[in-house]
Amino acid sequence: MRSVCIYLVFVTLGFSVFAQESDIYPQTPEAPALPPLSAQQTPASPVQAAPSVPKPDALLLYNQGRNLESTGRVSEANAKYQQSIVVCNAELVSDPTRMDAYTVKSWSLFRLGRYREVTTVGNAALRMKFDPRIVEVIGEAYFYLGDDASALKNLQRYIENVGEYADRVPTAYFYMAESYLRQKRFDHADIAYGMAVYREPNMARWWYRYGGTAEALGQYARAYDLYGRALRLSPGMQEALDAQARVKARL
Repeated sequence: MRSVCIYLVFVTLGFSVFAQESDIYPQTPEAPALPPLSAQQTPASPVQAAPSVPKPDALLLYNQGRNLESTGRVSEANAKYQQSIVVCNAELVSDPTRMDAYTVKSWSLFRLGRYREVTTVGNAALRMKFDPRIVEVIGEAYFYLGDDASALKNLQRYIENVGEYADRVPTAYFYMAESYLRQKRFDHADIAYGMAVYREPNMARWWYRYGGTAEALGQYARAYDLYGRALRLSPGMQEALDAQARVKARL
């Protein structure tokens, strides 16, 4: 009987130890099996974002027009200028004080030969804020409209506000000289042409016009040399060849 009791004790202890080990190292439960996905449950493909459309750039369109114009593709250039104006108008609807839009619009109108509109748009912009770029382009526009007094006023104002080394200063001096020449103020024209070619010495026509002013002043030897400068840059310029021969006969 004693041996039977001892046996039962050992059996009981064995079950107890086994139960404790099961608590220490629990078994990982198996994941329940999932039913197959139905057509409705199939994940949808992610929505692809529409490709972004570049925002129209008025200045880029204007510069593209200038490049086309320089290669003789005038109708294509004019189309670019028109597109640039459309973009500027849209920008001005959202921000009526945007001076960059007024400036590029004025440039584009100028290239299209719409000089009166240049002065209208430009002066409206200047009533809000001064911008030398607009002052310069309306000065050129006034020149082509035959209003030399307004041309000179605006071109001088441009130079006074940007200094001698801004991009359009040589051109401003040239148009000032042309206005003085039309007014027969030859001394003033002579100075302005001199400044123009000093700042930009590679323009054959400018040298030719400079020579014409010297000739008008009766300075024939100097005029001969200035026509020669034009011919160095453009040897086939018939106007300069004829002018040089003309003043040579008077030396």
